[in-house]
Parts: sequence; C-alpha cells; structure tokens
Amino acid sequence: MKRYRALVCLMALAATCLIGAACTTTVQARPAPDSLAPVMPPAPARPETVDLLSKFEYEPKETADYWKNRDLGEGSTRDTGIPDGEAPNDESTGLLALPTDGSIIGADKGVGLGDSDEGAPMPSGGLKTGTTGRLYMSESASSSSYAVCSATVVNSASHDILATAAHCVWLTDTQAPLRNVMFVPGERDDGREAPYGRWYAAESFIRPEFEKNAFSDEDDGTVSGAGWAYDYAFIRLAPNDGKKIQDVVGAQGIAFGIPAESLVVIGYPTAPPFDGRSERYCSSTRWSRYSMGGYSIDCVMTAGSSGGGWFTRWDPERAAGYLVATTSTGDDVSMNAVVLGRSAYQLFEAAGAVSDGLFEAGGGL
Repeated sequence: MKRYRALVCLMALAATCLIGAACTTTVQARPAPDSLAPVMPPAPARPETVDLLSKFEYEPKETADYWKNRDLGEGSTRDTGIPDGEAPNDESTGLLALPTDGSIIGADKGVGLGDSDEGAPMPSGGLKTGTTGRLYMSESASSSSYAVCSATVVNSASHDILATAAHCVWLTDTQAPLRNVMFVPGERDDGREAPYGRWYAAESFIRPEFEKNAFSDEDDGTVSGAGWAYDYAFIRLAPNDGKKIQDVVGAQGIAFGIPAESLVVIGYPTAPPFDGRSERYCSSTRWSRYSMGGYSIDCVMTAGSSGGGWFTRWDPERAAGYLVATTSTGDDVSMNAVVLGRSAYQLFEAAGAVSDGLFEAGGGL
C-alpha cells in the first residue's frame, strides 16, 4: 500500500539525528513530596483567552461512512526528522483538572512506572482502559490511504475533549487539515476489539503558530519551523448514541504547567518492530529538556505513538494521572513532547473545555 505521504508521526532516524548535548539539559526528577502543594504555587487567575486559534470542522456522519467496512489494519505512518532550533517552555499556569475517577493523586500513590524505555505492553485496568486509544485520519475526505496516531480523553467542562498532537490533525507538508478523524478508545488488534465503540470528531483545534510555521518535506523527511513548539491539539468528539465520551469512559486529569516528577508515556507504536495492535508505554524518573520546549526521554516506541499522553503523578492502581504533554517527535532511541502551559490552556479554553469549577478541586492547592 502507498505510504501515507503527509502525516508527521513519531520517526526512526539514524543516530546522527539524535538531540545533542548542546540542546539538552539533564533534569533530575524531584523527590516526591507528600502532596501536590509543595511543588505547585497557588493557581493564578486563569490566563486571558485569545481569539487566535485554528479550528477545523468535520461531518461526523461522513466520517462514519468513510470508516464503514474499512480494514483498520492498513494504516500507515511516515518517518521524519527532529526540527532544528530552540524554544522556551510554555509559560506555567499552575492549573490542573483532576482525573474523573476520584480525588487528587498524592506523591505516595502517583509513583509512576519506574524507568522503562522498551515500549512494554501497557498494564490493563483502571481509568486508562477507555480514556486512551488510537486515532485515525485521512489526507482528504475521499483518500483511500489513512494514518494513525494516539490520543487521550481529558477532563473538560464539555465532556467531549481529546488531547493529541497538532501534526495528527494538520498536514505539515501540504498545509491542509486532515479529514475523517476517528477515535477508538481502548482499541486492540487493529480495531477488532473496540469495547467502547468508535467516536468521530466534530472539531479540532490547533495553535495558528503550528499551522503557519511547522513544516515537513515528504522527499527527504526533514521538518523545520518554530511552529513545532506548539505541536499539541484538542479534538471535540461528536456524541455517540446521545452520550458524550467522558460520560462513558471517564477522563484523565490535565495540567497546564506543573512540575513533572516521574513521567509515563502511552501510545500505539505501529512502525516495526511494533505492529500497532496493542497499547504500549515508556516511563522515566529523569529526562532531558526537549529543544522545542518540553521533555525528552529514552524510549524506542515508533511511529503511531504521536499524540499519545505524557502523564505525571501516574497512579498504577487507578491507572490515572495528569496529562502534561503529548508525543511530538522522536528517533530510534528517544521520544520528545512539548509541555502544555499557558498557550495550550488558551487553546483548551477556546475549544469550550473550561468552566468555573473545572480547576477548583486541584488548581488552588
């Protein structure tokens, strides 16, 4: 089948493309405090909403028709490089929304999953069961080829929001939105197991900085532009049988600039040696700074993991945590993500995901 020529997913490159020491600063994981309070300042007033955003609308019924009777095992990905340049971390807000399965995750519970870079199978059970899944999209409304990413249901006032990477909804070589965006929570075996059904996008939201300044070249696989510092997106899903996805599967917490302790990264790596048929993870108690502003960890997960969630305060018993980033780029031994901060919050609010009470339970600790 023709390789999907436009989607910029997690890539596997030669060692010469590794992030060098000149653009990284090793960060030792902070000792775990007894609660969130010592590692977070009191939440400030919510950032001012800006009108600048890029919104793309979809027809859920047309998307459902596109995927009807289609084999979900034929999705493809494209290998690319890591952008040059430097960008600061997005400004912290201190705001967070809790996972929907219970209370704040303390340091004694949110211990993560240690250090693992091999893309091991993600443990089953808990809130993760339906809140993480595989994302599908096509280059055009009628394209016969399609590609895959990963995504996470996050706690929102609208109860219908996914977090993923901007390059999972926007083509960075042809400068056009992807179409037929579908989410399958808890998917296994190329869609043969879809315990929560299929959900179709109604709208997606990215920062205009990404739309206008993130580029890729399909011929040589290079990527460029300062827009890669904004490689995150939110998707609003249409109801399924009259129900919103958060009311069916729950939602993970989300944070806009809190200190990360251990990190757990979840996704569906699809390029060899993986096959995309199961959810995998990498985890880390120490990491380097990603040159575009965010995190870089040792991880061998491959293309298809793009858009997957990066969580701090991961509670293995609840399988819940706070999403602080989504997978952006990588190579054959490492993975990178842009931290969510003030600019990401502004996009989240523009997507209709914020209410007065959403951050009250956790953001002011």
